[in-house]
Amino acid sequence: MEGWHCLGTVIVAFCYLLNLGKAGVCAGSGEEPRVLLQLELGEPYVYEQGQRCGTDTGCLFSFHTDETSGEDNLGEYVELRKYYNTSQGAIVVHSSRSYITGVLVFKQEFPDGLQGTSTGNKDLVSACYPSLVLPSSSDAPDLRYITPGGFMAGWTLYSHGSMFTDVDWFRDGEDGGVVVLFQGEDEAVASVVVSALTQPMATNVWLDRDHWTLDWGVQGLAEHIPAGFSSEVIIYPGVEGITKNIMAWGDALKRYHGAAKMQDTSADFLTYYTDNGAYHYYNPLPYINFRDALTHVYNYSLDNNIPFRRLQLDSWWYYKGVGFGVKNWTEIPLLLPGGIAGLHQTTGWPIVAHNRYFSSDTVYAQQNGGQYPFTVDEETGKSLPLDKSFWDDLLDEALTWGLATYEQDWLDRQYMFTSALHTNVTLGSSWLDNMGKAAEERGLNIQYCMSLTRHVLHSVSLPAVTQIRVSGDYLYTPGQWRIGASSLLPYALGLRPFKDVFWSSQENVDAIYNDCEVVTNDDPLTNIYNYNGNINITASGKPCVPWKDFGWDDLYYTSTLFENLCRNPDNIKEGAFCFTKASFDVPEEEWEWEYCDVPKCELDCYTFNGILYQGDQNVTQSGQVCVDWAGEHNIHGAVCRNPNNDAAPWCYVTEDHLEKDFCNNKCLEAVELNSYLQGAVSTLSGGPVGVGDKAQNLNVQLIMKSCNAEGRLLQPTKPLTVVDGYFFSSDYREVWTGYSTIGNYNFGIIFLAEVDKALQMTPSELNLENAFTTKTFLFSNYPENSTYTHDVSSGQTIDLPACGGFLNFCLIYTSPAFQINTGEIFILGEREKWAPVSPERLSEITESPSSLTVVVSGVQGEAVTISFLDQTIFTVTCNFTETGTMIIDTTERTCQ
Repeated sequence: MEGWHCLGTVIVAFCYLLNLGKAGVCAGSGEEPRVLLQLELGEPYVYEQGQRCGTDTGCLFSFHTDETSGEDNLGEYVELRKYYNTSQGAIVVHSSRSYITGVLVFKQEFPDGLQGTSTGNKDLVSACYPSLVLPSSSDAPDLRYITPGGFMAGWTLYSHGSMFTDVDWFRDGEDGGVVVLFQGEDEAVASVVVSALTQPMATNVWLDRDHWTLDWGVQGLAEHIPAGFSSEVIIYPGVEGITKNIMAWGDALKRYHGAAKMQDTSADFLTYYTDNGAYHYYNPLPYINFRDALTHVYNYSLDNNIPFRRLQLDSWWYYKGVGFGVKNWTEIPLLLPGGIAGLHQTTGWPIVAHNRYFSSDTVYAQQNGGQYPFTVDEETGKSLPLDKSFWDDLLDEALTWGLATYEQDWLDRQYMFTSALHTNVTLGSSWLDNMGKAAEERGLNIQYCMSLTRHVLHSVSLPAVTQIRVSGDYLYTPGQWRIGASSLLPYALGLRPFKDVFWSSQENVDAIYNDCEVVTNDDPLTNIYNYNGNINITASGKPCVPWKDFGWDDLYYTSTLFENLCRNPDNIKEGAFCFTKASFDVPEEEWEWEYCDVPKCELDCYTFNGILYQGDQNVTQSGQVCVDWAGEHNIHGAVCRNPNNDAAPWCYVTEDHLEKDFCNNKCLEAVELNSYLQGAVSTLSGGPVGVGDKAQNLNVQLIMKSCNAEGRLLQPTKPLTVVDGYFFSSDYREVWTGYSTIGNYNFGIIFLAEVDKALQMTPSELNLENAFTTKTFLFSNYPENSTYTHDVSSGQTIDLPACGGFLNFCLIYTSPAFQINTGEIFILGEREKWAPVSPERLSEITESPSSLTVVVSGVQGEAVTISFLDQTIFTVTCNFTETGTMIIDTTERTCQ
């Protein structure tokens, strides 16, 4: 058998010429299809005793080749296997499988193991197969790439651009893991998605700029490869668009691993969050403990009919050790009197519980007197559990206090700073497998947070991992809502993308967040804030250069350096600044920077009610000068203080201490610039919806746009993600689409944010072909004063309105035409919701010549109003006397 060429019966295929060592995306149905994108196979290599050994250097010897055929979860294939001897006599087997569908899978096997494989560089590849030779700029001038990178499922360092002019931003090594290569434009885009198929925790991709190859294989610091170890890489081709191909690639990985996701009720219902950005993140005020603070939220939600059904507890509740890692994952009684169990019993809310990396002094490790085997990294202060028994016991204990979802945060730090996860090629997968299997056996869901791309890939084999953060922390990152691109990869792999918590109101007084730059003294009780606002020009008016243009987003990627905003990473300057001249092409000594004129809290200001204030303010709100405390309350000096937990710092203003006055040097507090944008993105992302205001600031009307009366989220079938145009032009930067499927009918959602000009797009360009199979009506549902409507015949181009301005957004929905005797009718849905048509609300649509009926779901006491359009807009309201379904007859305009 000479190997498969593109099959004449397949309209679109990926050609893999086994004997020629070439691969390409093809189009056409003839015997010689047109190759749209071609990659050649380079020379494989391994590191042995620290030395690179390859077929090209004469120390990796091929001694046998055979060819077989077979079938697996990806379909029928032909497989070519080559056997090699290394210079030390070890056997390495390289297999290439070419599937009838056009997919390619490359496999490395190490039946004898391999010693001394470390390259000394965590980003390199120690055992490479395949090596893909990239075309030159003259052969493929329009070749482009997409590489999710960094933490939060690739959100932090997400990059795309030309392989020739933008290659400096290509994400590989420890930060990378998935590469999409594509070329062409409009309706003729050919793409391939390349990733690990198995062993993603042990697999690196390295862009070798010297040889112009993409090298895939075992991570670069692996000290040895154990006998019997194997890993696979998949190349998934397509010519029907970039985002469609990413979805198809994800389906292939899901089929291959066959691990169906568990149901995730914590992502199905409205949740109150206390994580970074929420009012009660490390902040129980106005109470002295979190039990009272969260009980107040619970009581307030009952009084105001806010149907929270889950409660997230962030890292503030458990004991920390070295490097602020987990020392003991149990509640601190001072913070939670009565424990989590008592809070769960009071509220009835199942718990979403945060955890982070384990500290080197964790009480669980045998090295510290505990009962479980851990690997401990004293240098970095991190440790890692080695046995499933640890997770069994940890989660069993958590079940007693109401755990429903286990949130594993700081995945990137656990990986990056646990040396054994780099040197041991099986440890990463066993760590996540043990956690995932223990959760699955107990019916618990897992949320991944701060995940690297390799974690996302590994999750496809774990049914319990059902949700994942796809953005930075709320409020610290102005562009945190931009998740249309970072949601693609997780959604394709069956995960529910999570934007993070948000405020439903503009202000939350006495939160810990400030919209200014604060300078504090060295008192450990005071907070130090960097500037995290939106200013992107210097004090002299010069525009800031994006931090990614010279690589600092990667160097300081924990400091929200993904845009051109004034920042001070790691406090390297004396205030917020930015570069006005800097790039990869300019020597660093020639870079130019300036300070920014950002809002500054007074040099000496307080947060909350100032109970921890230790500054030098000595003038009150009325302009009076403080007098010496003279030892009262153990205070000396003429300064503002709050020793009695009063409303604000104060001081005496008369020597006899008979008169006092408050001080008004409170730090400028952060505000939410567009709560509606936050709420819409959170809901239409298809993941958890987490609200985090102070109780009395909860915006009931906005919150209820996300859910029904019992807190069940009303979300689309397919969440919002970017369209292909995102990867070609800034005009389409925040054009996202999704849809709801009810039976055989699709209802599209088009999200436009900061889109400055009107656009013309086809249904295919919007990834909404199934929503435009017949005459379709488009209408705007946000902003409320919008008058946009549009009738589109099947195949017609769609005119979309401009929706420009900072943080401005528009939502456009579609309905197919339903034909009855009286004419056309369209379903506009429950228009006060972010998803007017969702499977959770409308469960069945029946069209007949005489009528259109819609089955509506609701809960007892709920009034559900559904809008329709024939000649005019009309509504039908279903009043539910009990939980269940009712049927709307659009001819009679009744609900029964």
